[in-house]
Amino acid sequence: MTDRTADRRWILGWGAVLAAVVIGLPFAFHGMFGGSDKVFVYAGAVATTIVALIAHTLTRQQNQRLAAENAEDVKHLRLDAAMRAGELFAANGAQPVDPATAASGLLALTRLDQTQLAVALLVDLWSDRQRQVSTETAILVIDAALRSDQPSAQLVAAELLCRNAETLNACQSLHWPSMIDGGWDRRLGPKTKFLLFEALLNMTLKSPPNENALRSVAVRLYGIWELDTEPRIKGCVGTLIKVLVPRMQKLGYSDFIQGNRKVTLAALRNAAACASDNPDEFLHRIVRDYAERLDVWASDCRHVVVSAGGMAAAVCSVEVASGR
Repeated sequence: MTDRTADRRWILGWGAVLAAVVIGLPFAFHGMFGGSDKVFVYAGAVATTIVALIAHTLTRQQNQRLAAENAEDVKHLRLDAAMRAGELFAANGAQPVDPATAASGLLALTRLDQTQLAVALLVDLWSDRQRQVSTETAILVIDAALRSDQPSAQLVAAELLCRNAETLNACQSLHWPSMIDGGWDRRLGPKTKFLLFEALLNMTLKSPPNENALRSVAVRLYGIWELDTEPRIKGCVGTLIKVLVPRMQKLGYSDFIQGNRKVTLAALRNAAACASDNPDEFLHRIVRDYAERLDVWASDCRHVVVSAGGMAAAVCSVEVASGR
């Protein structure tokens, strides 16, 4: 049954009720009101109320129909815009896609709620074979995918980040998704979580050992430990934080900042105390290997690197004090 047919039946139904009130009510209650004309006044009031109700309901239905049509129009416009954005990736003969054009197309897709398409295109544009977009652009697309409500897009984004993690710089904020820069989303799928977890470790171990990188990885790991509710993940992260704490104690300060998160040394000790072996022997061996490599890496973190943006790394824009 179409909406128009349903509306027609609804109007006819209410019309019958209105006719019954106007015509039948005076006769039905004639004895109650006697020969007075009050029965007609009463019937008129009831009829007016019913007409007002019908008008209100019709207006509401019309508004709902218009809203649905507008939503459909917006959907078509977004789809058309997404197709036009996709045309930006068409290669011009043998020439590769211009990086600026590719970047604008990808970011346009994320703004058009086409994040899954954007991150799928990024697979070919940001790989070891060819880098047609900058790392900063790729991270923005990955961040948008992680923020979306599409598990498949989140998984592809995490896989891409893990695959390219060794080329990232742990001390560069633009080389890590802002969504998980000291934070975490417990709603992510298990496989997505472990891919992001591994990406963080691979990026850190390939970054030059210095206090900047040490602070960054400690706060980012703590964000996972604090916000995730899965005991196995908390145990794995606690194991890694445990190997960092001794070196961080020697740095001489008691709080650490990364992104919008401020974490105290006491909070890191608390997380380290929750270290536990994973019941999955295969996963346990992987975490233990990472912990040993991270321990060696942390022992070489003896100096601060002063680079562009280095002072900003020590500023917490929205302080979230943990462990106090």
